[in-house]
Amino acid sequence: MINNIIVFIFAILFIYAAIFTVYFTAIVAMSFIKPKQKKDYDTNREYKNLIVIIYSHNNEKTIVNLLEQLNKQDYPRGNYQVHIILDNCTDESSNKLEFVGGAKLWRLTDDTPLGRDKAISWLLENILSFKKVDGYVFLNANRMVRNDFLSNVNKALKENAVVVGSTEIILEDADYYEKVWANVNEYNTNIMKIGRSRLGLAVSIDSDITVIKHEVLEKVQCIDFKDANSELKYSFLLTRVNYIPAFVPDVKTYVSSIDYELRRPDFSFKLSLFTHCINLKSLSNLKFAEFLFSLFKPNPLILIGILLVICIYSFNFYFLIDFPWAVFLAVVLAAAFGLSVYKSHLYVKPMLYLAACPFYTLGAILTKNKFIKFVCEYTNKKNKSQIEKITVPVTVTNGRNIFPCRLELISEDGFKKAVFKYKNKKQKTQQSYVRMCDAVKNISDILSQHGFKIKICQSCAYFAPKIDGTNNMVKGYCNKKAVEDQNCNELPETLLWSTCEFFIPEEVNKVIDISSYIKNR
Repeated sequence: MINNIIVFIFAILFIYAAIFTVYFTAIVAMSFIKPKQKKDYDTNREYKNLIVIIYSHNNEKTIVNLLEQLNKQDYPRGNYQVHIILDNCTDESSNKLEFVGGAKLWRLTDDTPLGRDKAISWLLENILSFKKVDGYVFLNANRMVRNDFLSNVNKALKENAVVVGSTEIILEDADYYEKVWANVNEYNTNIMKIGRSRLGLAVSIDSDITVIKHEVLEKVQCIDFKDANSELKYSFLLTRVNYIPAFVPDVKTYVSSIDYELRRPDFSFKLSLFTHCINLKSLSNLKFAEFLFSLFKPNPLILIGILLVICIYSFNFYFLIDFPWAVFLAVVLAAAFGLSVYKSHLYVKPMLYLAACPFYTLGAILTKNKFIKFVCEYTNKKNKSQIEKITVPVTVTNGRNIFPCRLELISEDGFKKAVFKYKNKKQKTQQSYVRMCDAVKNISDILSQHGFKIKICQSCAYFAPKIDGTNNMVKGYCNKKAVEDQNCNELPETLLWSTCEFFIPEEVNKVIDISSYIKNR
């Protein structure tokens, strides 16, 4: 019995290793292939209008230098603006930046710092309506850039809607821990990220250096840069709507190891993200499905060790896979890993740092008890601290009659669902969503397919969403006053599931159409 269990476990591991070997070898091979350079880029260059957004909280040491570098770009000054958010800074950042000039300073002076995510969302709400803007460049205040930085951004935006740049860590008085992650960063950049980009696969957003086209923000209407978990979730949101975050190594920034902050998504969050996103609809989108399964790609060194154990077992005992095949797979994976190390220029000492990475990762998991905590929460799905529900009354019409109904809004482990209820009948969302507005929209679409219209603000022609620094997008504005009075400057706020007697179907989406609709109703 025990032998059968061991054989079964080894068989699963071998299949997993075989799939990963093909996958990893393809990425390594693509990292060696240089992209074709377009000869007409310099002669027929089109300069895009860019807005550079930098969030700063007491970054006096680096932000001034960064602004000076941005002022010296080999890019037409009329085609880019620099906006710096000073979030309750208590140092001399403001005075020094004013002396340097060349940037619009936004000072937040509340009692406590607002935080990068909400501060950037607040700024976007003020500038997203700017005309003739092609893209937004999000930079960390601790970065350094070369004079061709914006030129490379401009070039990258010609082919990509969302661009993730590279980070080169400059080691300064670095300890062993910092050296480990500096070498891991170099390896991931030269192999995993470049290889994935050549295959057209998505990479996770890095809010320290990310570029997003204006049209993307207009459609998605939010950013989510709170932490590493939020960045990963936001990356899946973009990938799901076919805005693939593409890694472009030429869009490069530099940071001192003293100022560099390592951010990695929690294993428990990855598992939660996987369980909420895995469904038949997501698997039909191949790039989204690949991105989803890539959350659990193993460390090649650990997998090589596992294959060596399988080789020893298959040599001494009966196994479903013959010994030569097990050795062949181990050799192929080891060769691919060796080529990746060569490509990354990681030799003896850097190689030791790279080998230490799995142990640091395991130590972080055990120290923080994230996995143990997740298992406990996952086995207790009724844990109220992880599941939040609210029920709101709504009305539905088929054009003739109005039916009083209920809409249940559910937030579970950060993912959103909605349940529509009418008497004893229920209609759930087809999947979990990152944003509540998408879950409610799915319910509206399902009801529309059956000839019903849900009378809520989100489905109303007067409604306009509001970027409020959260990823739910549950707030918005009612444009009714603006339609009636063209000089109206203040619009009342509302929630997307609210309703009133002035509801007009969202299909009537222009001011002229609304006026005609009201006159003929």
